[in-house]
Amino acid sequence: MGRTLLGMPTTTDVLVVGAGPAGLATAITALRHGARVLVVERRGGTSTVPRATGVSTRTMELFRFWGVARAVREGAIDCDPRVAITRTLSAEPDELFPFSYPSMREALAVSPTYPALCSQDHIEPVLAAEIRRLGGEVRFGTELAELRTTPDGVHAELGPAGSVRARFVVGADGARSAVRTALGIGWEHLGSLGEFVNVLFRPDLAALLGRRLPGISFVKHPDAECVLLPVGAGRWTATRRWFPEHGESAADYTPARWTELLRTATGLPGLQPELLATGAFAMAADVAATVRSGPAFLVGDAAHRMTPQGGIGMNTAIHDGHELGWRLAWVVRGLAADALLDSYAAEREPLGRALAARSLREEREPDDGLPTDLGRTYRSPVVADDGAAPAQGHSRTARPGERAPHVWVRWRGRRVSVLDLFEDRLTVLTGHRGEGWRHATPRGVPIDVLVAGQDLPDPNRALRAAYRLEPHSAVLVRPDGIVAWRHDGRCRDRGAALAGAVETTLGHRGVGTSLAGKHVA
Repeated sequence: MGRTLLGMPTTTDVLVVGAGPAGLATAITALRHGARVLVVERRGGTSTVPRATGVSTRTMELFRFWGVARAVREGAIDCDPRVAITRTLSAEPDELFPFSYPSMREALAVSPTYPALCSQDHIEPVLAAEIRRLGGEVRFGTELAELRTTPDGVHAELGPAGSVRARFVVGADGARSAVRTALGIGWEHLGSLGEFVNVLFRPDLAALLGRRLPGISFVKHPDAECVLLPVGAGRWTATRRWFPEHGESAADYTPARWTELLRTATGLPGLQPELLATGAFAMAADVAATVRSGPAFLVGDAAHRMTPQGGIGMNTAIHDGHELGWRLAWVVRGLAADALLDSYAAEREPLGRALAARSLREEREPDDGLPTDLGRTYRSPVVADDGAAPAQGHSRTARPGERAPHVWVRWRGRRVSVLDLFEDRLTVLTGHRGEGWRHATPRGVPIDVLVAGQDLPDPNRALRAAYRLEPHSAVLVRPDGIVAWRHDGRCRDRGAALAGAVETTLGHRGVGTSLAGKHVA
């Protein structure tokens, strides 16, 4: 990465503005796929407050691919993985029910890993360290002052830190995104659940009460109604709604009032809380009019802000970054065309809008949990639509647009998830008579062909069943683990079929009927 010399701007492939989960995920994925990346963040460092804590199954899959899952789990929050409704924290709960996240057993039935509870202020330093290990740069205390597009990318002014020229810029700078504002992208308000105040405090209430406490407690005491959550490192948060229409103000929540509320909410009249931080926020959902404008892209809260309902905001942000980063890098490397970048908007915009709207509904819904996390089906110009309606639930059978199914396989003497084999290239999985597809791969593209029963031993036919692999089938999987195309039955010209599928997947041409994976006698 070029550095500023004698007033010359820094040059890079991808400039990421914002070092929250979305920006860090974008940077890691782009670096892993060969792009040069600079991350700038106006804060002096990573987050100093816990923010989000729910880490979904899919997010843990990504952390596993990136080699940081163990470091993330080292900050796991020890709690009873249930939700309580109770008069006070020390009272016997009136009701207990599971999180919307799956249990470990439910997750491991469809994934090589399982969800975690871990605070954002533990996760961010782990991801920032991985960026540096990969050769990327993170500059804290650096604010975007001006951004303009140029014929060959973007030019960003960073105030005293100088300027940057980049092929692409990614706005990962939150709901008040300076990147989005500079680009003139509209911001649509979907709704709000009200105004809230919160406090971060010690001591550890589980230690005081001498038992493992629920991960979320809805306290219904009439004088101290709030939500209490453990957030790791002996810290807790309390969140409470306030009503401006009743003459209330966030300023009413002084240290003395918080102390009184916490004593009542916990049922511990002698509690001496150490107040670490307080804040006020609107629990609102909003979406950007578009997540792409020329060489500029939006991820995370800059693209679609969500309420904390369901714990989907941070996870969606990380998934945005993962699915954008490889696209940017492949275009930088000349492997993919601009239409692949358009597909980021085609796939993530409707999903982000749907999830933001979902976060405004307080009741649980059938698609919460694994169906939301693993069950999406993309439709875009780089996915060969098979014409069938999207499947329901979270179980998937390797149809185009779906997340590729997890199956344990033996690979080079090790037991791995088949998902581990997709992360850095295109991959074609074939049936046991699919050797001919190996000789059909186009040149100049990172692509592997793996034959079930040969490259991947499949004695119980689990792989062939999960992917519906007939003897001559071929399933093309993108580096983000999404099935792009499949062909079932014999094929007269594998070279032409696979070359066309790869060209479509990488945005070099539109999906034709010949690429829909139909049987050829």
